[in-house]
Parts: sequence; C-alpha cells; structure tokens
Amino acid sequence: MRVLVINWQDWTHPFAGGAEFHLREVFGRIARLGHRVDLLCTGYPGAPNDDQLEGINILRRGQRYRLFNYLVPGLYRRILRHNDYDVIVDDLNKIPFLSPLFADKPVVALVHHLLGRTAYHETNPAFATYVWLGERPISRVYRHAPFIAVSKSTEDELVRRGVRREQITVVPNGISDGPFDELITKEKSPTPLFVYLGRLKRYKAIELILEAFALLSDDYQDARLVIAGDGDHRSQLERRAAATGAGRIEFIGWIGEEQKWELLRSAWALCYTSPNEGWGISSLEAQRVGTVAIVSDAPGLRDTIVAGETGWAVPHGDVQSLVATMKRAISEPQERHRLELAGIERAKRYTWDAAAAETLAVLETASGKSV
Repeated sequence: MRVLVINWQDWTHPFAGGAEFHLREVFGRIARLGHRVDLLCTGYPGAPNDDQLEGINILRRGQRYRLFNYLVPGLYRRILRHNDYDVIVDDLNKIPFLSPLFADKPVVALVHHLLGRTAYHETNPAFATYVWLGERPISRVYRHAPFIAVSKSTEDELVRRGVRREQITVVPNGISDGPFDELITKEKSPTPLFVYLGRLKRYKAIELILEAFALLSDDYQDARLVIAGDGDHRSQLERRAAATGAGRIEFIGWIGEEQKWELLRSAWALCYTSPNEGWGISSLEAQRVGTVAIVSDAPGLRDTIVAGETGWAVPHGDVQSLVATMKRAISEPQERHRLELAGIERAKRYTWDAAAAETLAVLETASGKSV
C-alpha cells in the first residue's frame, strides 16, 4: 500500500510536538511492515528537502509560517498525484489541509485534538481567529472520510462539530519502550517531588502548577517541583516561578529518554493542567513506571486515567483542588501506592505496535485494500 501523510512538520522540526512523535511511532512501524509512506511537510533551516527517516520518505516543501496549507493543493497536483497513492492521511494538526477538496484518492482524517477557542490562549487574536475559522468546515469537507481520533474526548468533540460517530475510530497513543521492570523496583525521591513533562506553551496552563506548588510549599518546605521540557513560554514561566517566591522549582529543559524515565519514576506525582489535549502522553508514561498522575479534568487528559483508580482528576483552573490533591500524594502514601499499582497495569495496554496495527486497519479499509 502507498500512503501519503500530510502534516505541518516532521518530528525533527524545532517546533515538533506530540503529533509529530505519534507520526514517527505509528507510520514508521507501518513503513517497516513493507508499505510505502511519504510525508509532505514544511522545511526548516538546515534540513534537506528530501530525506528518509524511520523508513518514511520525507518531502519538505515551504515554511511553517508561510501558509503551507495553501501550497499543499498545488504541490499535490503538480508532483504527488502521479505517485498513485492508495490513501491520503490528512493530519488535522491545528489547521486542516482540506484534502478531500483537491485529492483524487481516499482520505483519512487523523485528529489529535481541535483547538477551538483554546487557540486564543496561545497566539495573537488574528491568527487564533484564523485557526478557529479553519476548523469550522471540517464536518462538511470530510463528510465522506473516515476519522481516526486519539481519544474518546476527541471523538466526542468531533461529534459536537457535526462529524458522525460512525465515521470515527478511536486509536489511542502508545508508550515508548523503556526499562520498566527495572525502574519500578527503584525507590522514589526521599522528599516530595512533583514533575511536569512536556512542551512549555501558553495554552498548557503550567502557571496553575506553579501557583499550586507555591501554596503547597508553605506546608511542605522540603517539596520540589521539576519542569522538564522547553518551548517559547519558558522565560515567562521562569519569571512566574521566581515571583512566587516558592524556591525549589527547577527548569531542566529537554531531557533524553533515559533521564525522562528516571525522572518520572522518582516523582511522587506528575502534574498536567492543560485545558484541552488530544491525549496527554506523559500522564500514561508516568503511570507506566509507577507514578500517579494528577491531571485537569479536561478533554484528552481525563482519558489517560481512571479517576480515583489509576490517578486523580481535578477541576481545570481550580488551584485549591490541585493543592489539596498534591497534598494527598504526600500525606496518603498507601492510597498513592494503590493508584500507582493500578496505573502500571492499565498503562501496559497502550503500545505503539497496537496503535500502528489499528491505524493500518483503518487505512486498508479506506483504500479498499483490506486483507
């Protein structure tokens, strides 16, 4: 089978995030099964126009901030339509490409999450309006296309936007391999340690964690908070952390896989307070190594736990509830341990091999090449 994936960027791009990580893990596996996978995306300084990574043929054309979505129809008609693809995957990552309007092949829409008005928390009002308007015609343009949603929350949001539920297959993200059995035997940090792991973006509302930790540290002065990850909101967050006067807040930037797993295991809890996510993979990663996740009761994040059984969910934006739950992670070690054990077992079910197999099944059905 020949597959064309259209996304704004590949996983080597400086602004790559969870959607690109998903692309690498899922479509890299599909390519290694013997299918041809081409990725059309934007370029960046120093990157070759044509590349092959993880078995995927990468075609970098245009730039991220030059309305790449308007270039895609012309690129397809002039160059790519001659490649005789069996199916096209339109990765609806922020601004959709509306490929059913120009493609002459079956289209599958892959959706992590729809930004909606959340875009106004991340960028200027003009561009946020552009993103919001770009999402409006999805149900009409893709009315004949099958959808892949990465969570039940994303499925529900698509249905609210007018997509028929029978069009949608939920295929959750997986978890990368790690030395899980070895890690689970290791001791936690000797003093309370809370962790955030992910991109540092405005819309992720990491300020809520900083504010809650400042209140928590009044009672638990040996507690620490580590912020792992990077992004264009880092400097503002560092200033906000300094203004709290809490101390013991450390920004460590991007970390490698080994350090990531060690950090997640040593934490007493991971905190994730975004108002809207497609999934929230670091929540599952924390649970896989026996660390409880405290998440906003928000789309995507609520799908990564079973509230009260494998993790804790707090009302989004309720700092006092977040503080109270962080205190539970410290003061109720037996309850925390119960959730940790249940979280390990549940997280084992989420693998990239399963995500790739389920995605491939949707592509084969859409292309008429089901085996």
